[in-house]
Amino acid sequence: MALEFERNIDLEEIDSDAPFGIIYLAHQSVAQKIIFFGSATVAAAFFVASQFVFELPFAACFVIEIILGSIGFLFGANQCEYLSIAQYLKLIFFKPIKYAKYVSSEDITLMKDAVERVNDEAAKNEKAIVEATQEGQRRMLIVVVALIIGFVILGLGLKALSSYKAGQMTHHTIGAMLFLK
Repeated sequence: MALEFERNIDLEEIDSDAPFGIIYLAHQSVAQKIIFFGSATVAAAFFVASQFVFELPFAACFVIEIILGSIGFLFGANQCEYLSIAQYLKLIFFKPIKYAKYVSSEDITLMKDAVERVNDEAAKNEKAIVEATQEGQRRMLIVVVALIIGFVILGLGLKALSSYKAGQMTHHTIGAMLFLK
């Protein structure tokens, strides 16, 4: 007899801003997305190219790939909505002191500016919600898969170019046909 489990999922708890469901990728700015995904693709491309083209030792390639990936994670991923991982580590290790300044909230111009900031933030949040739909995630997944396929083809092409030697036969049948003339 099969057991049925009741799943209580509160839709408010699901973070739709996190690509691929990864919490550290939530609340990223465009620059952070470029840093994170750019360093991940550069690290993967370097690893493939260094293995096939430059024939570096695996340990050296792996260490360099981890370093490149770590840089992207530190500056491209977020610990919370306001802090990247690097900023969070800076706060933990260096414990900066910030002084609070009291500003009167009765000033009408300050209140108007605050209302404008809240409205701008609401518009940005609404735009982020629209971009986090299934269609937007599907487009992002297609782009990632296309980039992976492109890098694989680029790596194979570089490997083929690196194995080509001028003046030498590239296949035994070509040599046999030339020899028969």
